[in-house]
Amino acid sequence: MAVTRRTVDDGSAFEHPLYKTLLNTPGLSVSVAPLDDLLTWGLTNSLWVFPMATSCCGIELMAAAAGRVDLDRMGTIVRGTPRQADVMVVAGTITVKMAPRVKLLWDQMPEPKWCIAMGSCAISGDFYRELYSVVPGVDTFLPVDVYVPGCPPNPEALMHGLLRLQEKVQLQRQGQKVVRDPNPALLAITKPSVPRLCDADRTAEMDAAQEESAATSTASEPRAPLHFDTPAAQAVDPDLQRLFAENGVKDFPREGPALVPAAQHLALARKLKAQGFRQLVSIVASHWPAGRGRKGADAEEPEHFEVAYLVRSVGSGTRVATWAVRLAPGESIASLVPVYAGADWQEREQYDLVGVPFADHPDLRRLMMAENYSGHPLRRDFAADTAAAPWR
Repeated sequence: MAVTRRTVDDGSAFEHPLYKTLLNTPGLSVSVAPLDDLLTWGLTNSLWVFPMATSCCGIELMAAAAGRVDLDRMGTIVRGTPRQADVMVVAGTITVKMAPRVKLLWDQMPEPKWCIAMGSCAISGDFYRELYSVVPGVDTFLPVDVYVPGCPPNPEALMHGLLRLQEKVQLQRQGQKVVRDPNPALLAITKPSVPRLCDADRTAEMDAAQEESAATSTASEPRAPLHFDTPAAQAVDPDLQRLFAENGVKDFPREGPALVPAAQHLALARKLKAQGFRQLVSIVASHWPAGRGRKGADAEEPEHFEVAYLVRSVGSGTRVATWAVRLAPGESIASLVPVYAGADWQEREQYDLVGVPFADHPDLRRLMMAENYSGHPLRRDFAADTAAAPWR
């Protein structure tokens, strides 16, 4: 009885004219590997970074691309457009106003894509997590793949995070997923006010609210052109105190600037500029609840606002002039934009943060906070940890 012996084909007997030509070519090595392995190798060694650097962690991100660490040696380069990047590195604090822009840029990145949260502020908000303007961790609106802790983490830590991301990409290509054991105590401490994307209590309404906000936050807004009136030079008394007295100042307190009546405020500014005080240094508004005020103020003092101004002359022999205007809640003050062009953004800032309205301002709208933000965070009756849905 004949016995048939089976052999295993290991591919060593494979012949092809092109394959034999390649083997016989001097100085050329030929290797055979599955196509998926080649694609995985190329994907893990060409992670192109879209930088979302907003604070001190951004300096460490820049240093990681410099000569000492040189991320380019592992195929990682920084791109200036989301359409050519597959890794967003969030390096720094993200504010409520910036979060919709970050989400919109993330949506513009092609798949597959990954996110690295670099530094304590990006991970959890850190020092600022309870602050009105800060998002308590980017994973409340982005799916984070790798966390790089530190304040700030050094360039080597970022490279270590990229190496961990390479491992994760390789596992994903193999159809595997590694889930690390959570730390319940740490999760309880760092749980943000807005549920993360992976949390069980995250709702579809929250996703829809963030998507809608991201889509409308950068819409163009109509803006009227700015018109400035040139004030006529006025003959004024060179004595500064006399000039203030002529504009309704009855007292020059030792604590704080002199109080000028709101009706005389604009005229005083024009006279000061004509006197040589051509630079507006600052506009600072403060809110005083009922019973509060300057040192020695009456305990029955009603709620009010104070807007302090500082101007100076330019050149040798610089002089400084300062005054304040007291306002009742809801009372407006004349804008100084027609006198000092630099008052434009400073008045917008005080309106945004404190809530003081400036009459006849050419473009009075939010400056620091998101357009749909509710309230004025630097009022004394405003809680620092106030929620700002849907971002914190």
